[in-house]
Amino acid sequence: MFVYMLLCDGFEESEAVVTADILARGGINVKFVSPYDKFKAVGSHGFVIDINDRFNNPDYYDHRFDDADAVILPGGKIGTENLRLSMAVKAMVREYCDSGKIVAAICAAPIVLGAAGILLGRKYTCYPGFEKSIKNAEYTGTPFEIDGNIVTGRSMGCSLEFGLALLEKLKDKETATNVEMALEMP
Repeated sequence: MFVYMLLCDGFEESEAVVTADILARGGINVKFVSPYDKFKAVGSHGFVIDINDRFNNPDYYDHRFDDADAVILPGGKIGTENLRLSMAVKAMVREYCDSGKIVAAICAAPIVLGAAGILLGRKYTCYPGFEKSIKNAEYTGTPFEIDGNIVTGRSMGCSLEFGLALLEKLKDKETATNVEMALEMP
């Protein structure tokens, strides 16, 4: 089982790394992908992550990325804007959603899901204030929200909960519980 995590310059490092770490602890391989034909992504605080694969064109969705079990979008104001500007990213999340695969976004990144039109009539959460950009969906403000095959998280401070909810959705409750217990969370 594996997932794609889409990283653009300006991504929120903790949301990406904590989520990827939780999933890896649960036996899920995370592949970092750039929609902008780059081999590295620079986070909002200057940390750099090597990219495993990349789109050849940010405006054309390459269907060779149809093979994962989920697509994940970390937030970060600039990173989210870079994701939102890519036609390929919006096409990818629509296709994953329409095919019943898991689409996940945290912090500001749910606005990309809203721009792709997949939050219509659904419950979601995001960083407070960004809900103003999403129309015709129900903002809950909870640490994470699961509505069908869409998983959203509120903020960097909710990255652990978001990662565990995503792991449970991808695998099962037992795996997520075992990872949570190993983390010694309060």
